[in-house]
Amino acid sequence: MKTLILSTCTNRIIVAIADNSTIFSFCNEIIENQMSNVIMTKVEECFNKANLRPIDIDKILVAVGPGSYTGIRIGVTIAKTMAWTLNKKIVPISSLELMISGYTEEKLLVPYIDARRNAVFAGVYNNKLEDILEDRYISLTNLNDFLLDKDYIFISDDSLVESSKPKIDVLKIVNKYTTDDGLNPHAVNPIYLKQTEAEENLKND
Repeated sequence: MKTLILSTCTNRIIVAIADNSTIFSFCNEIIENQMSNVIMTKVEECFNKANLRPIDIDKILVAVGPGSYTGIRIGVTIAKTMAWTLNKKIVPISSLELMISGYTEEKLLVPYIDARRNAVFAGVYNNKLEDILEDRYISLTNLNDFLLDKDYIFISDDSLVESSKPKIDVLKIVNKYTTDDGLNPHAVNPIYLKQTEAEENLKND
């Protein structure tokens, strides 16, 4: 079963095509700006490298958040458009889970994305991609309190604390969700975990 994996939640673009045992193509790049202008080119390049057509995939795994509001919307919109056009299902996944999928350490894995104002989008996982603390918007202080006396690794492209870089294991992700039939594209929505500043200001007015 061939799967398209897509994440645009941060400035690290992930696009891959794989089945349970083979990676046909894989893009893992940092894009500092103009993601909306780059992403479809990367998707097309992955299909060309895999010598496959979009109709050849069986389902789409897309990171629905957390991360950049704009970035999340780009990836989810592309996935929903492709899935609707091709009559395929979508499996929503976490951008944080994807970030730590290549780690095998026995320590707790703590992926995070800088959410500004000394807060982060973060989760705590083990190396089987099971969440110990589900993804959330949390202050660094509260996150550190949770991790007190635990053995862990911070993982991020950001530098709020000493961190290791993300490692992506496409096959591990595909195999975790191999029995997930997915959702109708209309049922898939972004997961922001936090309101925008405009929404917060409106609520406080």
